[in-house]
Amino acid sequence: MAIFNFRIPDDLYAKLKSLASSEERSVNSELLHLVRRAVESGGPAESP
Repeated sequence: MAIFNFRIPDDLYAKLKSLASSEERSVNSELLHLVRRAVESGGPAESP
């Protein structure tokens, strides 16, 4: 398994942590879930 480090703004991390908690996942597991879902959907990334 590859190890990948990246920086994330504090406000986005707080939202991610809250989402992970509501889904009973760790932050790492939630990130993996979200990335996998985005990549497998094959659709374009959502614009801000």
